[in-house]
Amino acid sequence: MFDSSTLLAIAAIVLVGMALALSQFCMVRSVLSIRTGDLSPARCVLAISLAIALSLQLLAVVDGGETRPSYTPSIAVVLGGLVFGIAARANGGCFIGTLNELCRGHWRRLYTVAGWILGFALLKVPPLPSHVQRPGEVVVVVLALAGLLLLLSLLAMRRRQEFRPNPALHGLRGGRAWGVMLITGVLTGLLHHSDWPWAPSRLATYLGRALHGEGVPVSAACALLLPLGMVIMHRWRRLVQPKRVVKADLPLLLWGTLMGLGTVWGMGANDGYLFRFLPVGSLHAAVGLTAMSAGILLPLEIAAASKRGSPASPAETLR
Repeated sequence: MFDSSTLLAIAAIVLVGMALALSQFCMVRSVLSIRTGDLSPARCVLAISLAIALSLQLLAVVDGGETRPSYTPSIAVVLGGLVFGIAARANGGCFIGTLNELCRGHWRRLYTVAGWILGFALLKVPPLPSHVQRPGEVVVVVLALAGLLLLLSLLAMRRRQEFRPNPALHGLRGGRAWGVMLITGVLTGLLHHSDWPWAPSRLATYLGRALHGEGVPVSAACALLLPLGMVIMHRWRRLVQPKRVVKADLPLLLWGTLMGLGTVWGMGANDGYLFRFLPVGSLHAAVGLTAMSAGILLPLEIAAASKRGSPASPAETLR
């Protein structure tokens, strides 16, 4: 029924899902953890994206050149990234982080997923101007990823902070953790190179367009293999703890919708940026990720500024 390459791709998607669940991969968590001094989650994100980029360049040499298009950044990308970042922070997780929780039985995340689909259905904009992949842009991205990863690693060494992407998992640390990140990146690079539509945001995009009567390709179902891998990992570690939906969870539908709208404006969600566009040198992904990070931090900075600017209470004045 399936040839060997198809079976290998299916296995790779499931394994990537298991690895993302194992490391508790989440961009929101990574950005917020830097603010609190924990550098491991951010190093996890950078390591996987760098491994994807390097594996794609190796595959390009073996297969005679990569022909993926790159996209030019615009104000829409900045706006989309900010909206996505703010909404993802309020939601409590990015695309991958949300699926991780859903696969642990947190059924409230169905509101977020429904919001993604609604956001993709509400807005459709023309794609950004594209151009043929430029080697110079790829070099810039690879050097930037490597430089950021090296900088955070040096800071971690200075603080005597061991690499532990998931603090709850004692065995995933040091060299073993780096090995998991490398394997995850290489497998993701292979999937990207073979153009398998495994990213969750792509499936949500197809489902959103289906509400307008557009067809959904059968291959889009491949994206369901990623959460399958997450479920396998969470069940193996006995972390599946179903939580019922309550009325207070309804705002997640709004945040999910805004995440979907931000993805359309910015032409990419965080999974698309990190796993698909950035590794091939598309600078719109670098701009979008920067805007997302700013959006994640913005509410915290506004709250901190408001607190600093508020008048001191009588008790504080006496001190």
